[in-house]
Amino acid sequence: MENSIKQYQPIGTSSEPSIDSGLKDAAWYLLASKPKQEIRAVENLANQGIKAYCPMIKVERMRAGKKYIVDEALFSGYLFVYLSPQSPIWHKVRSTRGVRDWVRFAHNVAQLPTALVEEILNQQNTMEEESVMRFYKPGESVRILSGPFQGLTGIYQASSGEERAIILIDFLGNTSQMIVDNQSIQKE
Repeated sequence: MENSIKQYQPIGTSSEPSIDSGLKDAAWYLLASKPKQEIRAVENLANQGIKAYCPMIKVERMRAGKKYIVDEALFSGYLFVYLSPQSPIWHKVRSTRGVRDWVRFAHNVAQLPTALVEEILNQQNTMEEESVMRFYKPGESVRILSGPFQGLTGIYQASSGEERAIILIDFLGNTSQMIVDNQSIQKE
Protein backbone atom coordinates (compact mmCIF):
# COMPACT_ATOMS: atom_id res chain seq x y z
CA MET A 1 0.00 0.00 0.00
CA GLU A 2 1.24 3.46 -0.81
CA ASN A 3 2.27 5.88 1.93
CA SER A 4 -0.82 7.46 3.36
CA ILE A 5 0.74 10.93 3.63
CA LYS A 6 3.39 12.23 1.30
CA GLN A 7 6.02 14.44 2.86
CA TYR A 8 5.89 17.31 0.43
CA GLN A 9 6.00 21.03 0.36
CA PRO A 10 2.42 22.31 0.29
CA ILE A 11 1.16 23.40 -3.10
CA GLY A 12 2.03 26.96 -3.97
CA THR A 13 4.39 27.58 -1.06
CA SER A 14 7.68 26.94 -2.76
CA SER A 15 10.67 29.13 -2.11
CA GLU A 16 10.59 30.44 -5.68
CA PRO A 17 10.34 34.22 -5.84
CA SER A 18 6.85 35.62 -6.16
CA ILE A 19 5.70 39.05 -7.27
CA ASP A 20 5.06 40.09 -3.67
CA SER A 21 8.07 38.44 -2.02
CA GLY A 22 9.79 41.74 -1.21
CA LEU A 23 6.78 43.60 0.23
CA LYS A 24 6.58 43.92 3.99
CA ASP A 25 2.83 44.46 4.30
CA ALA A 26 1.74 41.32 2.41
CA ALA A 27 -0.90 39.16 4.10
CA TRP A 28 -2.91 35.99 3.51
CA TYR A 29 -6.37 36.46 1.99
CA LEU A 30 -9.21 33.99 1.53
CA LEU A 31 -10.22 33.07 -2.00
CA ALA A 32 -13.18 30.92 -3.12
CA SER A 33 -12.52 28.40 -5.86
CA LYS A 34 -14.89 26.80 -8.29
CA PRO A 35 -16.22 23.42 -7.08
CA LYS A 36 -13.46 20.77 -6.91
CA GLN A 37 -10.96 23.08 -8.66
CA GLU A 38 -8.77 24.13 -5.72
CA ILE A 39 -5.64 22.47 -7.14
CA ARG A 40 -6.23 23.91 -10.60
CA ALA A 41 -6.61 27.40 -9.12
CA VAL A 42 -3.41 27.10 -7.04
CA GLU A 43 -1.42 25.84 -10.03
CA ASN A 44 -2.70 28.64 -12.29
CA LEU A 45 -1.98 31.27 -9.63
CA ALA A 46 1.54 29.87 -9.15
CA ASN A 47 2.10 30.05 -12.94
CA GLN A 48 1.41 33.80 -12.67
CA GLY A 49 3.90 34.18 -9.79
CA ILE A 50 1.17 34.53 -7.15
CA LYS A 51 1.76 32.69 -3.90
CA ALA A 52 -1.27 30.49 -3.12
CA TYR A 53 -1.85 27.59 -0.74
CA CYS A 54 -4.51 24.92 -0.43
CA PRO A 55 -4.11 22.57 2.56
CA MET A 56 -4.70 18.95 1.54
CA ILE A 57 -5.69 15.88 3.53
CA LYS A 58 -5.72 12.18 2.68
CA VAL A 59 -9.19 10.63 2.91
CA GLU A 60 -10.28 7.03 2.50
CA ARG A 61 -13.22 6.65 0.09
CA MET A 62 -15.15 3.65 -1.18
CA ARG A 63 -16.07 3.09 -4.82
CA ALA A 64 -17.63 -0.15 -6.03
CA GLY A 65 -16.79 -1.82 -2.71
CA LYS A 66 -13.07 -0.97 -2.91
CA LYS A 67 -11.25 1.46 -0.68
CA TYR A 68 -9.20 4.26 -2.20
CA ILE A 69 -7.06 6.90 -0.55
CA VAL A 70 -7.50 10.27 -2.23
CA ASP A 71 -6.17 13.77 -1.65
CA GLU A 72 -8.88 16.32 -0.87
CA ALA A 73 -8.83 19.97 0.07
CA LEU A 74 -9.03 20.43 3.84
CA PHE A 75 -11.29 23.45 3.28
CA SER A 76 -13.27 22.43 0.23
CA GLY A 77 -13.85 25.37 -2.10
CA TYR A 78 -11.30 27.70 -0.47
CA LEU A 79 -7.63 28.56 -0.76
CA PHE A 80 -5.25 31.12 0.67
CA VAL A 81 -3.45 33.78 -1.36
CA TYR A 82 -0.47 35.84 -0.16
CA LEU A 83 -0.56 39.40 -1.53
CA SER A 84 0.19 42.97 -0.62
CA PRO A 85 -2.79 45.36 -0.44
CA GLN A 86 -0.91 47.66 -2.88
CA SER A 87 -0.13 44.88 -5.35
CA PRO A 88 -1.13 45.62 -8.95
CA ILE A 89 -2.15 41.98 -9.57
CA TRP A 90 -5.39 41.76 -7.55
CA HIS A 91 -7.44 41.84 -10.75
CA LYS A 92 -5.45 38.89 -12.17
CA VAL A 93 -6.50 36.66 -9.30
CA ARG A 94 -10.24 36.88 -10.00
CA SER A 95 -9.78 36.03 -13.69
CA THR A 96 -7.60 32.97 -13.00
CA ARG A 97 -9.00 29.59 -14.10
CA GLY A 98 -10.41 27.67 -11.15
CA VAL A 99 -11.06 30.82 -9.10
CA ARG A 100 -14.61 31.92 -8.31
CA ASP A 101 -14.09 35.15 -6.32
CA TRP A 102 -12.63 36.68 -3.20
CA VAL A 103 -14.40 35.90 0.07
CA ARG A 104 -15.71 39.21 1.39
CA PHE A 105 -17.25 40.52 4.58
CA ALA A 106 -18.90 43.95 4.40
CA HIS A 107 -17.25 44.59 0.99
CA ASN A 108 -13.77 43.86 2.43
CA VAL A 109 -11.72 40.88 1.27
CA ALA A 110 -11.33 38.40 4.16
CA GLN A 111 -7.83 38.54 5.58
CA LEU A 112 -6.46 35.54 7.48
CA PRO A 113 -4.16 35.79 10.50
CA THR A 114 -0.64 34.90 9.39
CA ALA A 115 -0.19 32.79 12.53
CA LEU A 116 -3.19 30.64 11.55
CA VAL A 117 -1.84 29.91 8.05
CA GLU A 118 1.64 29.21 9.45
CA GLU A 119 0.14 26.78 12.00
CA ILE A 120 -1.74 24.93 9.23
CA LEU A 121 1.48 24.77 7.19
CA ASN A 122 3.42 23.43 10.20
CA GLN A 123 0.73 20.84 11.00
CA GLN A 124 0.65 19.62 7.43
CA ASN A 125 4.44 19.36 7.25
CA THR A 126 4.61 17.32 10.48
CA MET A 127 1.69 14.95 9.80
CA GLU A 128 2.50 11.33 10.42
CA GLU A 129 2.21 8.80 7.61
CA GLU A 130 -0.81 7.15 9.25
CA SER A 131 -2.87 10.36 9.16
CA VAL A 132 -5.67 9.25 6.86
CA MET A 133 -9.32 10.01 7.47
CA ARG A 134 -10.79 6.50 7.34
CA PHE A 135 -14.17 5.64 5.83
CA TYR A 136 -14.91 3.36 8.81
CA LYS A 137 -13.25 3.90 12.16
CA PRO A 138 -12.56 1.08 14.66
CA GLY A 139 -15.35 0.90 17.23
CA GLU A 140 -17.94 2.41 14.89
CA SER A 141 -21.36 0.77 14.67
CA VAL A 142 -22.24 -0.77 11.28
CA ARG A 143 -25.29 -2.59 9.89
CA ILE A 144 -25.03 -5.70 7.72
CA LEU A 145 -27.00 -5.17 4.50
CA SER A 146 -26.91 -8.60 2.85
CA GLY A 147 -26.21 -12.25 3.48
CA PRO A 148 -27.35 -14.57 6.27
CA PHE A 149 -26.75 -11.91 8.94
CA GLN A 150 -28.69 -9.16 7.10
CA GLY A 151 -30.15 -6.58 9.49
CA LEU A 152 -27.79 -7.30 12.38
CA THR A 153 -25.57 -4.55 13.74
CA GLY A 154 -21.93 -4.98 14.58
CA ILE A 155 -18.83 -3.09 15.59
CA TYR A 156 -16.25 -2.32 12.88
CA GLN A 157 -12.81 -3.60 13.92
CA ALA A 158 -10.41 -3.27 10.99
CA SER A 159 -9.95 -3.52 7.25
CA SER A 160 -9.20 -6.94 5.81
CA GLY A 161 -7.77 -6.03 2.44
CA GLU A 162 -9.26 -3.56 -0.02
CA GLU A 163 -12.67 -5.20 -0.32
CA ARG A 164 -13.41 -6.69 3.11
CA ALA A 165 -13.83 -5.62 6.73
CA ILE A 166 -13.61 -7.38 10.09
CA ILE A 167 -16.59 -6.74 12.35
CA LEU A 168 -17.76 -8.04 15.73
CA ILE A 169 -21.37 -9.14 16.03
CA ASP A 170 -23.37 -10.28 19.02
CA PHE A 171 -25.30 -13.35 17.82
CA LEU A 172 -27.22 -15.67 20.17
CA GLY A 173 -25.37 -14.33 23.21
CA ASN A 174 -21.91 -14.87 21.73
CA THR A 175 -19.64 -12.18 20.37
CA SER A 176 -18.16 -13.38 17.11
CA GLN A 177 -15.67 -11.87 14.72
CA MET A 178 -16.55 -12.13 11.04
CA ILE A 179 -15.20 -10.91 7.72
CA VAL A 180 -17.69 -9.26 5.37
CA ASP A 181 -17.54 -7.44 2.04
CA ASN A 182 -17.37 -3.65 2.29
CA GLN A 183 -20.45 -3.48 0.04
CA SER A 184 -22.49 -5.43 2.60
CA ILE A 185 -22.10 -2.95 5.47
CA GLN A 186 -22.99 0.65 6.10
CA LYS A 187 -22.57 3.08 8.99
CA GLU A 188 -25.38 3.05 11.53
